[in-house]
Amino acid sequence: MTRVLGLDIGATGSRAQLCVDGEIVAESKAASASVVAVGPASAKAALADILAQLPLDPQQPLDAVCAGSAGISVRGTRQFLAEHLPPLARPGRTVIVKDAMLILPAAGLDEGVALICGTGSVAIGTYQGHEMQCGGWGHLLGDEGSGYWMVRAALRVLLERRDRGALMGDLGDRLFEATGTDHIGALQGAFYSQKHPRHWAGYAPVVIGSADPAAAVIVADAADALAGLAAAVAERLGAPPGLPVVLSGGLFRHAELETTVRIAIEETRPGSDIRTLTGEAVTGAVRLAQAAAQRLG
Repeated sequence: MTRVLGLDIGATGSRAQLCVDGEIVAESKAASASVVAVGPASAKAALADILAQLPLDPQQPLDAVCAGSAGISVRGTRQFLAEHLPPLARPGRTVIVKDAMLILPAAGLDEGVALICGTGSVAIGTYQGHEMQCGGWGHLLGDEGSGYWMVRAALRVLLERRDRGALMGDLGDRLFEATGTDHIGALQGAFYSQKHPRHWAGYAPVVIGSADPAAAVIVADAADALAGLAAAVAERLGAPPGLPVVLSGGLFRHAELETTVRIAIEETRPGSDIRTLTGEAVTGAVRLAQAAAQRLG
C-alpha cells in the first residue's frame, strides 16, 4: 500500500489531498500556509489546520509528501516547509517545489509550459530534463498581464482622462462602483493607501468585463504580455512549436481573457498545443509525490 500527500500552498489558501494506492481518500482546505504571504505564525497555524483535517497516523509515515508553495524562492519559505513536513514521511521522501511546478503534472504532463495568471503572472516549463522560468518577479518589478497589472493600467487610463478633462466612461463607472469610490481622486488615494497587490487584482474581472474600448486594449496588451512569457520559456528551452502550453490561474476563468491569450500564443508560436487546466493544482503535488515514492522504492 502506497500512501502519499500532496499540498498546494497558494498566497490566498492551501489545499491538500491524501492518496492511497492511486485513490484520493481525503481532502482538506485551509488558509494560506505560505510564510511570505502571511508570516510564520499564520503559516504554521494554517499548516496545522490543513493537516489536522486528514486521517494521518504518526505511527505510519507516508511514502512521500510533495508541497508546491507560493514564494518558495523567498528566504524562509522553503526552510519552514523543510522543518514541518519531513516528520510526516519516511526519511528523504519530502519534495518541495514552486507552486507553479504543480500545473504540468496536474494536467497529466511531464513536459510543457505552464502559464499562470492571477494576482501575478509567471511562465515555467520543462523539456528534456531542463527547466526554465520567465516572469514571476512580483508586482513592483514585473507581473505583466496579471490581475494587478490590468487594474493598475485601468487606473492610469482614468487618470489620463482626468488630465484631459474627458469623461470616465464605462471603465470608470464600473471601478468606482466596485471600489466604493465616487471619483478618480478617491480611487487614486485608495490605490496608494492599500498597497497589497492581491486586493487590487481582485478588481481585474471588472476591467475584463467592461465594455469600455480602453478595457479591450488593456486585455489585449495583457494577452500579448502573457503570450510573450510562454513563448520565451519555450524558446529558451529549445522546444518545438507543439510543446503543450497549459493555462492556469483564476483569471483564465474569464472567457474574454482566455480566448485573447490563446490567440496571442498562436500568433507568437503557431502550432502550440494550448490547454486550460480543468482540475486542481493540488493533484499535481499528488502526482509528484507518487513519482518520488516510486523512484525511491
